[in-house]
Amino acid sequence: MTSKKEGFLVYFDETRLEQVLDKGSSGIPTTFSDALSIRDWSVGKVCVALLGFSESTIDYICLAKRGKTVVTAKQRVEFTSFVGLEGIQVSDITARLGAGIKSHFIRASSGVGGAFSTATWHSLIIALKELRPHIAAEIDRVLSLQRLSGIRLSGPSAEVALQEREAIGISLDIFSGGTGLREEVLSQWAPVETDVVLNADGETGTLKPADESSFLLGLPSRYIQEESALQHDLMNWQGATALHQLGGSTFNLGDRRLDVVYANRNSLETTMGVDLIYYNSIFDMFTLVQYKLMRDESGEMVYRQDSNIHAELDRMDQFYISTKVQSTASQHKHFRLNDDGFFFKFVPNRGIQATTGELVKGMYCSREYVRFLLGPGGPKGPQNGTRISFKGAPRYLTNSQFSDHVHGGWLGSRSEQSKAIFEMVQTHLSTGRAVVVSRETRR
Repeated sequence: MTSKKEGFLVYFDETRLEQVLDKGSSGIPTTFSDALSIRDWSVGKVCVALLGFSESTIDYICLAKRGKTVVTAKQRVEFTSFVGLEGIQVSDITARLGAGIKSHFIRASSGVGGAFSTATWHSLIIALKELRPHIAAEIDRVLSLQRLSGIRLSGPSAEVALQEREAIGISLDIFSGGTGLREEVLSQWAPVETDVVLNADGETGTLKPADESSFLLGLPSRYIQEESALQHDLMNWQGATALHQLGGSTFNLGDRRLDVVYANRNSLETTMGVDLIYYNSIFDMFTLVQYKLMRDESGEMVYRQDSNIHAELDRMDQFYISTKVQSTASQHKHFRLNDDGFFFKFVPNRGIQATTGELVKGMYCSREYVRFLLGPGGPKGPQNGTRISFKGAPRYLTNSQFSDHVHGGWLGSRSEQSKAIFEMVQTHLSTGRAVVVSRETRR
Protein backbone atom coordinates (compact mmCIF):
# COMPACT_ATOMS: atom_id res chain seq x y z
CA MET A 1 0.00 0.00 0.00
CA THR A 2 1.32 3.45 -0.95
CA SER A 3 2.02 5.67 2.06
CA LYS A 4 0.14 8.92 2.41
CA LYS A 5 1.87 11.94 0.89
CA GLU A 6 1.89 15.41 2.40
CA GLY A 7 3.65 18.62 1.36
CA PHE A 8 6.36 19.07 -1.25
CA LEU A 9 9.41 21.14 -2.06
CA VAL A 10 10.09 23.03 -5.29
CA TYR A 11 13.44 24.28 -6.50
CA PHE A 12 13.73 27.35 -8.77
CA ASP A 13 17.03 28.89 -9.80
CA GLU A 14 17.92 32.38 -8.66
CA THR A 15 17.14 34.06 -11.99
CA ARG A 16 13.60 32.67 -11.78
CA LEU A 17 13.11 34.50 -8.49
CA GLU A 18 13.78 37.82 -10.19
CA GLN A 19 11.39 37.00 -13.03
CA VAL A 20 8.30 35.85 -11.19
CA LEU A 21 8.30 37.16 -7.63
CA ASP A 22 6.78 40.55 -7.02
CA LYS A 23 8.23 41.62 -3.69
CA GLY A 24 6.55 44.38 -1.74
CA SER A 25 8.03 46.69 0.82
CA SER A 26 8.18 43.80 3.30
CA GLY A 27 10.36 41.75 0.95
CA ILE A 28 7.76 38.96 0.92
CA PRO A 29 6.41 37.61 -2.40
CA THR A 30 2.71 38.09 -3.13
CA THR A 31 1.74 35.37 -5.61
CA PHE A 32 3.02 33.62 -8.71
CA SER A 33 2.29 30.49 -10.73
CA ASP A 34 4.17 27.94 -12.83
CA ALA A 35 3.48 24.75 -14.77
CA LEU A 36 4.67 21.70 -12.84
CA SER A 37 4.19 17.96 -12.81
CA ILE A 38 3.52 16.82 -9.27
CA ARG A 39 2.64 13.26 -8.36
CA ASP A 40 0.52 12.19 -5.38
CA TRP A 41 -1.59 15.31 -5.33
CA SER A 42 -5.39 15.43 -5.58
CA VAL A 43 -6.77 17.80 -8.20
CA GLY A 44 -7.74 21.16 -6.76
CA LYS A 45 -6.45 20.41 -3.27
CA VAL A 46 -4.61 23.16 -1.41
CA CYS A 47 -1.19 21.92 -0.27
CA VAL A 48 1.76 23.37 1.60
CA ALA A 49 4.96 23.88 -0.40
CA LEU A 50 8.52 24.74 0.48
CA LEU A 51 10.37 26.82 -2.12
CA GLY A 52 14.10 27.13 -2.68
CA PHE A 53 15.76 29.69 -4.93
CA SER A 54 19.30 28.45 -4.64
CA GLU A 55 20.92 25.03 -4.52
CA SER A 56 21.71 25.41 -0.83
CA THR A 57 18.64 27.01 0.82
CA ILE A 58 14.94 26.64 1.54
CA ASP A 59 13.58 30.17 1.34
CA TYR A 60 9.78 30.15 1.77
CA ILE A 61 6.87 28.10 3.04
CA CYS A 62 3.57 28.84 1.31
CA LEU A 63 0.27 27.47 0.02
CA ALA A 64 0.05 25.87 -3.41
CA LYS A 65 -3.12 25.15 -5.36
CA ARG A 66 -3.23 22.98 -8.44
CA GLY A 67 -5.14 24.34 -11.42
CA LYS A 68 -5.87 23.26 -14.98
CA THR A 69 -3.62 21.19 -17.19
CA VAL A 70 -1.57 23.52 -19.39
CA VAL A 71 0.70 21.07 -21.23
CA THR A 72 0.96 17.29 -21.28
CA ALA A 73 1.22 15.92 -17.72
CA LYS A 74 1.66 19.40 -16.24
CA GLN A 75 -0.73 21.60 -14.28
CA ARG A 76 -0.67 25.27 -13.44
CA VAL A 77 0.24 25.66 -9.77
CA GLU A 78 -0.46 28.92 -7.94
CA PHE A 79 1.69 29.82 -4.93
CA THR A 80 0.31 32.20 -2.26
CA SER A 81 0.49 33.09 1.46
CA PHE A 82 4.29 33.21 1.73
CA VAL A 83 6.31 33.13 4.93
CA GLY A 84 10.01 33.87 4.58
CA LEU A 85 12.31 31.27 6.15
CA GLU A 86 15.39 33.48 5.99
CA GLY A 87 17.30 31.08 3.77
CA ILE A 88 17.45 27.94 5.89
CA GLN A 89 20.47 25.96 4.79
CA VAL A 90 19.68 22.58 3.23
CA SER A 91 22.76 21.27 5.02
CA ASP A 92 21.16 22.14 8.37
CA ILE A 93 18.08 20.14 7.35
CA THR A 94 20.04 17.15 6.12
CA ALA A 95 22.07 17.18 9.33
CA ARG A 96 18.80 16.50 11.14
CA LEU A 97 16.95 14.32 8.63
CA GLY A 98 19.59 12.81 6.38
CA ALA A 99 20.83 13.53 2.86
CA GLY A 100 17.88 11.68 1.28
CA ILE A 101 15.75 14.77 1.78
CA LYS A 102 17.28 16.27 -1.36
CA SER A 103 15.41 13.75 -3.50
CA HIS A 104 12.18 15.55 -2.65
CA PHE A 105 13.14 18.71 -4.55
CA ILE A 106 10.95 19.29 -7.58
CA ARG A 107 13.23 20.61 -10.28
CA ALA A 108 11.43 23.44 -12.04
CA SER A 109 13.63 22.95 -15.10
CA SER A 110 12.16 19.49 -15.71
CA GLY A 111 8.91 19.96 -13.82
CA VAL A 112 9.10 16.50 -12.25
CA GLY A 113 8.99 15.57 -8.60
CA GLY A 114 7.05 14.03 -5.74
CA ALA A 115 5.65 14.80 -2.29
CA PHE A 116 6.92 13.96 1.21
CA SER A 117 5.55 11.07 3.17
CA THR A 118 3.58 12.18 6.22
CA ALA A 119 6.27 11.05 8.67
CA THR A 120 9.08 12.80 6.77
CA TRP A 121 7.00 15.94 6.32
CA HIS A 122 6.20 16.23 10.01
CA SER A 123 9.87 15.76 10.88
CA LEU A 124 10.80 18.44 8.36
CA ILE A 125 8.31 20.93 9.82
CA ILE A 126 9.68 20.30 13.31
CA ALA A 127 13.20 20.93 12.01
CA LEU A 128 12.15 24.19 10.33
CA LYS A 129 10.58 25.48 13.53
CA GLU A 130 13.62 24.49 15.57
CA LEU A 131 15.90 26.34 13.15
CA ARG A 132 13.62 29.40 13.05
CA PRO A 133 11.82 29.46 16.43
CA HIS A 134 10.86 33.15 16.10
CA ILE A 135 8.64 32.37 13.09
CA ALA A 136 7.27 29.04 14.33
CA ALA A 137 3.82 30.62 14.85
CA GLU A 138 3.84 31.84 11.23
CA ILE A 139 4.71 28.35 10.00
CA ASP A 140 1.82 26.98 12.06
CA ARG A 141 -0.51 29.60 10.54
CA VAL A 142 0.30 28.40 7.01
CA LEU A 143 -0.29 24.78 8.07
CA SER A 144 -3.61 25.83 9.63
CA LEU A 145 -4.57 27.61 6.41
CA GLN A 146 -4.07 24.39 4.47
CA ARG A 147 -5.83 22.11 6.93
CA LEU A 148 -8.85 24.42 7.37
CA SER A 149 -9.16 25.39 3.71
CA GLY A 150 -12.80 25.21 2.62
CA ILE A 151 -14.08 24.45 6.13
CA ARG A 152 -16.92 26.70 7.29
CA LEU A 153 -16.71 27.65 10.98
CA SER A 154 -19.65 28.69 13.12
CA GLY A 155 -20.44 29.47 16.76
CA PRO A 156 -20.51 32.74 18.77
CA SER A 157 -16.77 33.35 18.38
CA ALA A 158 -17.01 32.76 14.63
CA GLU A 159 -19.83 35.31 14.45
CA VAL A 160 -17.68 37.96 16.13
CA ALA A 161 -14.72 37.05 13.89
CA LEU A 162 -16.95 37.30 10.81
CA GLN A 163 -17.96 40.85 11.74
CA GLU A 164 -14.37 41.83 12.52
CA ARG A 165 -13.34 40.39 9.15
CA GLU A 166 -15.98 42.46 7.35
CA ALA A 167 -14.89 45.63 9.17
CA ILE A 168 -11.20 45.13 8.41
CA GLY A 169 -11.88 44.08 4.83
CA ILE A 170 -14.05 47.07 3.94
CA SER A 171 -11.49 49.35 5.63
CA LEU A 172 -8.82 48.02 3.26
CA ASP A 173 -11.12 48.54 0.25
CA ILE A 174 -11.89 52.11 1.31
CA PHE A 175 -8.23 52.86 1.92
CA SER A 176 -6.88 51.32 -1.30
CA GLY A 177 -9.75 52.23 -3.59
CA GLY A 178 -9.89 48.64 -4.85
CA THR A 179 -10.05 45.00 -3.78
CA GLY A 180 -6.46 43.80 -4.26
CA LEU A 181 -5.09 44.71 -0.82
CA ARG A 182 -8.11 43.25 0.95
CA GLU A 183 -7.95 39.99 -1.03
CA GLU A 184 -4.24 39.63 -0.28
CA VAL A 185 -4.66 40.23 3.45
CA LEU A 186 -7.90 38.40 4.25
CA SER A 187 -6.99 35.29 2.25
CA GLN A 188 -4.07 34.74 4.64
CA TRP A 189 -6.16 34.65 7.81
CA ALA A 190 -6.34 31.43 9.80
CA PRO A 191 -7.46 30.72 13.36
CA VAL A 192 -5.27 28.79 15.76
CA GLU A 193 -5.97 25.18 14.84
CA THR A 194 -6.47 24.08 18.44
CA ASP A 195 -9.32 26.63 18.69
CA VAL A 196 -11.29 24.71 16.04
CA VAL A 197 -13.51 21.68 16.67
CA LEU A 198 -14.30 19.87 13.40
CA ASN A 199 -17.64 18.19 12.82
CA ALA A 200 -18.01 14.63 11.60
CA ASP A 201 -18.66 15.77 8.01
CA GLY A 202 -15.13 17.22 7.80
CA GLU A 203 -16.51 20.32 6.03
CA THR A 204 -17.80 22.35 8.99
CA GLY A 205 -16.67 23.11 12.51
CA THR A 206 -16.95 25.37 15.54
CA LEU A 207 -14.57 28.17 16.53
CA LYS A 208 -14.07 27.96 20.28
CA PRO A 209 -13.82 31.11 22.45
CA ALA A 210 -10.29 32.20 23.28
CA ASP A 211 -9.43 34.87 25.82
CA GLU A 212 -6.62 36.40 23.77
CA SER A 213 -8.06 36.38 20.29
CA SER A 214 -9.19 38.69 17.52
CA PHE A 215 -9.36 38.41 13.75
CA LEU A 216 -6.23 40.55 13.48
CA LEU A 217 -4.19 37.98 15.40
CA GLY A 218 -4.90 35.39 12.71
CA LEU A 219 -3.22 37.51 10.02
CA PRO A 220 0.47 37.28 9.03
CA SER A 221 2.73 38.82 11.64
CA ARG A 222 4.07 41.37 9.14
CA TYR A 223 0.65 43.08 9.26
CA ILE A 224 0.57 43.24 13.06
CA GLN A 225 2.11 46.17 14.91
CA GLU A 226 3.20 46.06 18.52
CA GLU A 227 1.78 49.55 18.87
CA SER A 228 0.58 51.81 16.08
CA ALA A 229 0.03 55.56 16.48
CA LEU A 230 -3.71 55.04 16.81
CA GLN A 231 -3.25 52.23 19.32
CA HIS A 232 -1.07 54.56 21.39
CA ASP A 233 -3.90 57.13 21.41
CA LEU A 234 -6.42 54.54 22.54
CA MET A 235 -4.19 53.13 25.26
CA ASN A 236 -3.72 56.57 26.75
CA TRP A 237 -7.42 57.06 27.46
CA GLN A 238 -8.44 57.16 31.05
CA GLY A 239 -9.56 53.65 31.97
CA ALA A 240 -8.24 52.14 28.73
CA THR A 241 -6.39 49.47 30.68
CA ALA A 242 -9.77 47.81 31.18
CA LEU A 243 -9.76 46.74 27.53
CA HIS A 244 -9.98 42.99 27.19
CA GLN A 245 -8.10 42.95 23.89
CA LEU A 246 -6.27 45.48 21.79
CA GLY A 247 -4.46 44.62 18.58
CA GLY A 248 -3.30 46.89 15.79
CA SER A 249 -2.14 46.81 12.20
CA THR A 250 -0.69 49.41 9.83
CA PHE A 251 -0.80 49.58 6.02
CA ASN A 252 0.98 52.04 3.74
CA LEU A 253 0.20 53.08 0.16
CA GLY A 254 2.32 55.88 -1.26
CA ASP A 255 2.10 58.83 1.12
CA ARG A 256 -1.01 57.49 2.89
CA ARG A 257 -1.23 55.32 5.97
CA LEU A 258 -4.03 53.24 7.49
CA ASP A 259 -3.95 52.29 11.17
CA VAL A 260 -6.44 49.60 12.23
CA VAL A 261 -7.08 48.80 15.88
CA TYR A 262 -9.40 46.23 17.44
CA ALA A 263 -10.69 46.98 20.93
CA ASN A 264 -12.98 44.89 23.11
CA ARG A 265 -13.77 45.29 26.78
CA ASN A 266 -15.68 42.02 26.96
CA SER A 267 -15.05 38.31 26.61
CA LEU A 268 -15.82 36.91 23.18
CA GLU A 269 -18.64 34.87 24.68
CA THR A 270 -20.45 38.02 25.82
CA THR A 271 -19.54 40.35 22.94
CA MET A 272 -22.79 41.60 21.40
CA GLY A 273 -21.40 42.57 18.01
CA VAL A 274 -18.83 44.69 16.20
CA ASP A 275 -18.76 48.29 15.02
CA LEU A 276 -16.43 49.87 12.50
CA ILE A 277 -15.36 53.49 12.87
CA TYR A 278 -13.45 54.73 9.83
CA TYR A 279 -11.83 58.15 10.19
CA ASN A 280 -10.29 59.86 7.17
CA SER A 281 -8.16 62.82 8.22
CA ILE A 282 -7.76 63.89 4.58
CA PHE A 283 -11.50 64.62 4.31
CA ASP A 284 -11.86 65.19 8.07
CA MET A 285 -14.68 62.67 7.93
CA PHE A 286 -15.80 59.74 10.01
CA THR A 287 -18.08 56.88 8.96
CA LEU A 288 -19.52 54.30 11.35
CA VAL A 289 -20.85 50.87 10.43
CA GLN A 290 -22.68 48.59 12.80
CA TYR A 291 -22.86 44.94 11.79
CA LYS A 292 -26.01 42.85 12.13
CA LEU A 293 -26.17 39.16 11.23
CA MET A 294 -28.87 37.73 9.00
CA ARG A 295 -30.15 34.18 9.54
CA ASP A 296 -31.37 31.60 7.06
CA GLU A 297 -35.16 31.24 7.12
CA SER A 298 -36.37 28.65 4.62
CA GLY A 299 -33.65 29.52 2.15
CA GLU A 300 -33.89 33.32 2.56
CA MET A 301 -31.46 35.41 4.59
CA VAL A 302 -33.41 37.55 7.07
CA TYR A 303 -32.61 39.97 9.88
CA ARG A 304 -35.18 40.23 12.66
CA GLN A 305 -34.74 43.16 14.99
CA ASP A 306 -32.96 42.39 18.23
CA SER A 307 -33.70 44.05 21.54
CA ASN A 308 -30.88 46.58 21.19
CA ILE A 309 -31.27 48.08 17.73
CA HIS A 310 -33.65 50.90 18.70
CA ALA A 311 -31.40 51.98 21.57
CA GLU A 312 -28.44 51.83 19.19
CA LEU A 313 -30.30 53.99 16.67
CA ASP A 314 -31.10 56.48 19.44
CA ARG A 315 -27.40 56.72 20.36
CA MET A 316 -26.54 57.31 16.70
CA ASP A 317 -29.17 60.04 16.48
CA GLN A 318 -27.82 61.77 19.57
CA PHE A 319 -24.23 61.54 18.40
CA TYR A 320 -25.18 62.75 14.93
CA ILE A 321 -26.92 65.79 16.36
CA SER A 322 -24.11 66.61 18.79
CA THR A 323 -21.34 66.42 16.18
CA LYS A 324 -23.18 67.87 13.19
CA VAL A 325 -21.49 70.91 11.68
CA GLN A 326 -24.01 73.72 11.36
CA SER A 327 -22.04 75.89 8.94
CA THR A 328 -21.99 75.30 5.20
CA ALA A 329 -19.01 73.60 3.58
CA SER A 330 -16.09 75.97 3.05
CA GLN A 331 -13.73 73.64 1.17
CA HIS A 332 -14.11 71.19 -1.71
CA LYS A 333 -13.24 68.25 0.52
CA HIS A 334 -16.10 69.01 2.91
CA PHE A 335 -18.91 68.38 0.40
CA ARG A 336 -20.88 65.16 0.94
CA LEU A 337 -23.88 63.41 -0.57
CA ASN A 338 -25.25 63.86 2.96
CA ASP A 339 -23.66 64.58 6.29
CA ASP A 340 -24.80 61.40 8.04
CA GLY A 341 -21.91 59.01 8.64
CA PHE A 342 -23.93 56.20 10.26
CA PHE A 343 -24.63 52.90 8.50
CA PHE A 344 -25.61 49.32 9.21
CA LYS A 345 -24.37 46.32 7.29
CA PHE A 346 -26.69 43.34 7.32
CA VAL A 347 -24.48 40.28 6.88
CA PRO A 348 -25.76 36.83 5.85
CA ASN A 349 -24.34 34.49 8.48
CA ARG A 350 -23.03 31.41 6.69
CA GLY A 351 -19.99 31.05 8.93
CA ILE A 352 -16.39 32.10 8.34
CA GLN A 353 -13.74 30.43 6.19
CA ALA A 354 -9.97 30.62 5.85
CA THR A 355 -8.11 31.07 2.51
CA THR A 356 -10.69 33.41 0.99
CA GLY A 357 -10.30 37.14 0.39
CA GLU A 358 -13.94 37.81 -0.44
CA LEU A 359 -16.29 39.97 1.59
CA VAL A 360 -19.79 38.73 2.39
CA LYS A 361 -22.35 40.07 -0.08
CA GLY A 362 -24.53 41.94 2.39
CA MET A 363 -26.50 45.18 2.56
CA TYR A 364 -25.20 48.60 3.63
CA CYS A 365 -28.10 50.74 4.80
CA SER A 366 -28.03 54.29 6.15
CA ARG A 367 -29.28 55.15 9.63
CA GLU A 368 -32.35 56.89 8.22
CA TYR A 369 -33.17 53.98 5.91
CA VAL A 370 -32.94 51.50 8.79
CA ARG A 371 -35.38 53.65 10.77
CA PHE A 372 -37.76 53.39 7.82
CA LEU A 373 -37.25 49.63 7.52
CA LEU A 374 -38.07 49.15 11.21
CA GLY A 375 -41.04 51.51 11.10
CA PRO A 376 -44.68 51.11 10.01
CA GLY A 377 -43.79 51.44 6.31
CA GLY A 378 -41.01 48.87 6.44
CA PRO A 379 -41.11 45.23 5.24
CA LYS A 380 -43.16 42.76 7.26
CA GLY A 381 -43.25 38.99 7.54
CA PRO A 382 -46.28 36.68 7.30
CA GLN A 383 -47.18 37.42 10.94
CA ASN A 384 -46.70 41.19 10.39
CA GLY A 385 -43.38 41.12 12.22
CA THR A 386 -40.44 43.28 11.14
CA ARG A 387 -38.03 41.38 8.88
CA ILE A 388 -35.25 42.86 6.76
CA SER A 389 -34.20 40.89 3.68
CA PHE A 390 -32.62 41.63 0.29
CA LYS A 391 -36.06 41.77 -1.34
CA GLY A 392 -37.57 43.87 1.42
CA ALA A 393 -34.75 46.48 1.48
CA PRO A 394 -33.96 47.22 -2.18
CA ARG A 395 -32.29 50.60 -1.49
CA TYR A 396 -29.14 49.13 0.01
CA LEU A 397 -25.54 49.70 -1.10
CA THR A 398 -23.26 46.84 -2.14
CA ASN A 399 -19.72 46.42 -0.79
CA SER A 400 -18.17 48.15 -3.81
CA GLN A 401 -20.71 50.99 -3.89
CA PHE A 402 -20.17 51.71 -0.21
CA SER A 403 -16.36 51.51 -0.27
CA ASP A 404 -16.11 53.64 -3.44
CA HIS A 405 -18.24 56.42 -1.97
CA VAL A 406 -16.43 56.46 1.36
CA HIS A 407 -13.06 56.34 -0.44
CA GLY A 408 -14.12 59.39 -2.46
CA GLY A 409 -15.21 61.32 0.63
CA TRP A 410 -18.92 61.25 -0.29
CA LEU A 411 -20.39 59.21 2.57
CA GLY A 412 -19.48 60.37 6.05
CA SER A 413 -19.70 63.19 8.54
CA ARG A 414 -18.48 66.71 7.88
CA SER A 415 -17.57 66.99 11.55
CA GLU A 416 -14.38 68.89 12.27
CA GLN A 417 -14.17 67.36 15.73
CA SER A 418 -11.67 64.56 15.26
CA LYS A 419 -11.92 63.71 18.97
CA ALA A 420 -15.39 62.42 18.18
CA ILE A 421 -14.09 59.06 17.07
CA PHE A 422 -12.43 58.46 20.42
CA GLU A 423 -15.58 59.45 22.28
CA MET A 424 -17.53 57.11 20.03
CA VAL A 425 -15.22 54.20 20.80
CA GLN A 426 -15.64 54.78 24.51
CA THR A 427 -19.41 54.92 24.12
CA HIS A 428 -19.65 51.71 22.15
CA LEU A 429 -17.28 49.77 24.39
CA SER A 430 -19.67 50.44 27.24
CA THR A 431 -22.54 48.82 25.28
CA GLY A 432 -20.90 45.40 25.07
CA ARG A 433 -19.85 45.74 21.43
CA ALA A 434 -16.32 45.38 20.09
CA VAL A 435 -14.91 48.17 17.94
CA VAL A 436 -12.63 48.22 14.91
CA VAL A 437 -11.18 51.71 14.51
CA SER A 438 -9.51 52.57 11.20
CA ARG A 439 -7.76 55.90 10.73
CA GLU A 440 -6.44 57.03 7.36
CA THR A 441 -3.80 59.76 7.35
CA ARG A 442 -1.07 61.21 5.17
CA ARG A 443 2.46 60.36 6.23
